[in-house]
Amino acid sequence: MDSHEAEQVKRQLLNNIESNFPKDKADILKRQIMSMSDDQLESFLEKSGQQKECIFCTIASGNAESYKVDENDSAVAVLELNPVSRGHTLIVPKDHIPLENFPEEISSFARKVAEKLKEKLNPKDVEIASVNFGGHGTINLIPVYTDESINSKRHKATKEELSDVLDILVKKEEEPKKEVKREKGPKKTKEKMLWLPKRIP
Repeated sequence: MDSHEAEQVKRQLLNNIESNFPKDKADILKRQIMSMSDDQLESFLEKSGQQKECIFCTIASGNAESYKVDENDSAVAVLELNPVSRGHTLIVPKDHIPLENFPEEISSFARKVAEKLKEKLNPKDVEIASVNFGGHGTINLIPVYTDESINSKRHKATKEELSDVLDILVKKEEEPKKEVKREKGPKKTKEKMLWLPKRIP
């Protein structure tokens, strides 16, 4: 694991700790994670991987809070909680597999979601960057509005920001209202019945 991967893993762990532990315990755990060297972090992940499910596996299985943009049989697309830019999305395989074992359907799914980001959010481009986190490969889709990249500074998105972006990305196209066509038939007219006296021969 290189230092860039380690930094991203730390961010994911911190998010997970913040949402799953009481504040006092979360603060202690966060300090411990931040003080780890890259080697210590890798060792920690290996040990914890035997006892606890990978954070990306919990996202893919729906057991962790996430903002789902799209999904297919192989992967889910969720909004990054610490995005580089508005609409930063993670493609998370449903199986715990490294990047080198990604089937083509995951890559094509990532391209499809990148097109959705372009269409709905109108960035100049979408950067596609693949990263391994503790053996679970992920793909970052980063909308580029100015000069953002995988190495750009991140910020913690609020729930409101994430919900707003999600609404834009998953908003269904409004179907045009169908006109109800009424069958044309002969017009019914009120018939007046005339009573004539019986004819007498």
